[in-house]
Amino acid sequence: MRVLEAWEQLQRIRRDQVALWELPVAQLTSLMANINRDSKKAPEPFALQDFALFKRISDDSNTFPVEAAAVALALRHEGKLPPVLVGVWPAVLAAAGKNTATPKVRALVSDDGNVALLAPKPEGKNWRGLLAVTSYPGGGVVRLRDIDKPLLSYVVELGPSDHFSFVASGELVMSRES
Repeated sequence: MRVLEAWEQLQRIRRDQVALWELPVAQLTSLMANINRDSKKAPEPFALQDFALFKRISDDSNTFPVEAAAVALALRHEGKLPPVLVGVWPAVLAAAGKNTATPKVRALVSDDGNVALLAPKPEGKNWRGLLAVTSYPGGGVVRLRDIDKPLLSYVVELGPSDHFSFVASGELVMSRES
């Protein structure tokens, strides 16, 4: 069931990215429609949302994990935000609560900064959190370090993926290195 939830969240993130990409076209389209609009037949001007095809109608803004949103805001403030999270920034802002405390372990980040696990929670030998991958190495072993305690490192094996960069929620099998 966890894989299905991660896949659904990835699909929502992709839909949000496409919605952001289409905004300039929707803005130009609404401008052209308003220029050519007959004010007697349509007294209300067209809005940008009328031409945004991928914008979500329902408000399910709490799909992004709240703890991960708090960590993402803190990392952005510190200048350590993984670049892939810029594409899902509206979801981060929608999920961020004013009273949400950051977790004890905020993030585990690879040495090159391309792989990050935000708000990780240990579950036996595994960790669960929001996985943000900027540049996917195509599978293989990656070393993740605690962002606040860099001497603590973990090794994780990422499986093959068809995507170069992605954000997904799920479980990773890790071993503590040092």
